[in-house]
Amino acid sequence: MSNRIGSPCETCECWAPVVGTILILVGVFDLGFGTAIAAASIELGQLAGEVEASSGLIKIGHTLSQVTGGLLQFGSAEQGAVVKEVLGELPPVWLSLLLAVGRILLAMVAVVLGVALARRFQKAVLPLSRWAIVAAGWGLISMLFSIGLYSFIGKTSGVAAAGITVLLDLALHVIWPLAVLWRIRLARIL
Repeated sequence: MSNRIGSPCETCECWAPVVGTILILVGVFDLGFGTAIAAASIELGQLAGEVEASSGLIKIGHTLSQVTGGLLQFGSAEQGAVVKEVLGELPPVWLSLLLAVGRILLAMVAVVLGVALARRFQKAVLPLSRWAIVAAGWGLISMLFSIGLYSFIGKTSGVAAAGITVLLDLALHVIWPLAVLWRIRLARIL
């Protein structure tokens, strides 16, 4: 039995290099996207820490501003109150960072398995099917925990932007891994 998918004597198994190449491209894109989300989560964490440290002053300044009808303004108490409200609508920072790190790890594995599949290594098929199941599950969990983020995008950028974000997230993190799994099962290599 050969260690490669397809052989010179048989018909071409062209699906493996095609799916492998697409897997590499999607993995590289997801690496960048996951890294951007991780960086944004770290920045939001620092911002949340600063807002929490100034929480008492923000409350006092906001209360004095409301009591005086806006005549007394202390620093940026109004802006601090708005930032605190916005941070309250977003998912917890630790959760966003955890989901981003999971996405980065799955993307790195996808790139490695994509290279192996593009080179037609048969031993990559079983780990790839396991990756597809884990990636689709992680994608569903990630989407469930990101409902607050989708809501925030809908409030700030409009329902169309939130809808596009949900569809892209669904396609990239759930449908794509399931399509890879379906293609592997269709080839009956396992």
